[in-house]
This record gives sequence, structure tokens and C-alpha cells, in this order.
Amino acid sequence: VLRVLVNGNNQLLVEGKPALIRDLKNTTVEFITNPKQLETLPRKPNRAIISLQNDRSTTYQTYISVYNELKAAYNEVWNEAAQEQFGFYYKDLNAKQKRAVQKDFPLVISEAEPTDLLGQK
Repeated sequence: VLRVLVNGNNQLLVEGKPALIRDLKNTTVEFITNPKQLETLPRKPNRAIISLQNDRSTTYQTYISVYNELKAAYNEVWNEAAQEQFGFYYKDLNAKQKRAVQKDFPLVISEAEPTDLLGQK
């Protein structure tokens, strides 16, 4: 599970450590694909779970920015898998081919109810 938290000060924490939103996509891609076969990351992409939690005070813009980076990571992974398996971009696949890619790399973003995390670092 990759734990992504946005506190009430709109600060991003990934696995409890401060992070930049612009780096979140690459961190997420690495987590999903585990190219270095690290023991601390999922061994298979279909076991990768992203846990997203926000503070009630998190701005909507920050929430959307974080969510968009997570979704962009999956889009990148799907595009690479589509090109490897079918020789086309993901958007150009038919429905059956898209399901095959998503079966190997399922989008699993678990969103917890917002809590009062104001200022947590």
C-alpha cells in the first residue's frame, strides 16, 4: 500500500514523508511497476494499492492536483503496457484490449474519509 496523505496545510506526505505533487506521478509509477524488484514494493502490479487520505481542510484544488497525478501514473503505466502488448497507445485500444491491460494493472485508489489532520507533518 502506498500511503498518500494531504494535511490541512495542503502539504503532501507520501509514506509519512514530505513530498512534492510534481514528483507524485513518478513515485506512483515506480510503486506500481516495481522495476527494481524491491522487497518493499508490490511484487505484482495487480497487488498495488494507493491509499489516499485528505484533511477536511485540504483545498479542493490540492485534492484534485494530487488525484490527477495518481491517475496520470496509471495512464502512463497503461500506455506502456498497451504499447508492449498490442503496439498501440492505450487510448487507441478496443474495449477488450483495454480490459486486458487493466487486469494486469488495475486502478486501485482507496480513498479514506477526510479527517482532521491539520498541520500534521
